[in-house]
Amino acid sequence: MSESAASSEFEDAFHKAAERHERVWVFVAVLMLTLLLAGTMFLVVYAYGVVVRTAGFRRDPAAIEAPEGSIAKTGPNAYTVTIVARLWRWSPSPLRIPKGATVTFRVTSADVLHGFAIQGTTVNVTAVPGITGSVSYTFNRSGTFNIVCNEYCGLEHQGMLGRIVVEGDPA
Repeated sequence: MSESAASSEFEDAFHKAAERHERVWVFVAVLMLTLLLAGTMFLVVYAYGVVVRTAGFRRDPAAIEAPEGSIAKTGPNAYTVTIVARLWRWSPSPLRIPKGATVTFRVTSADVLHGFAIQGTTVNVTAVPGITGSVSYTFNRSGTFNIVCNEYCGLEHQGMLGRIVVEGDPA
């Protein structure tokens, strides 16, 4: 047997063994990353769940200054609406207001962070448990406006819709 043939057999055996070891270590690395990701996800869900569990971020709906879902006329063609977000709905919904009305939205959450956005407008407020955010908007056109949650809030987040119906002429 020539020296080059022996060298070639050795290299072939070496590469075959090295390839097997590389596959094992790649598998081990992928397995470790998968376990790390799964473990992290489990701990986050187990520790935090869908609803925030710390007492500092809970809000008793009875403690909200205005009753949940209240609509109050505060002036000529001006309204204040208290909206409470909770998994997975807006309260009150639907809201009916006259065209041309200026509405001040007082937005809070009873459980987790939610994003209060009215499609087709510039209204966008984060609903934080225990904190009331405020924004005003004048509805100058009739129609139905959707309230959407733009802050991921849990499994049924995509179905968290509300409606504002703007109808008729100014009151």
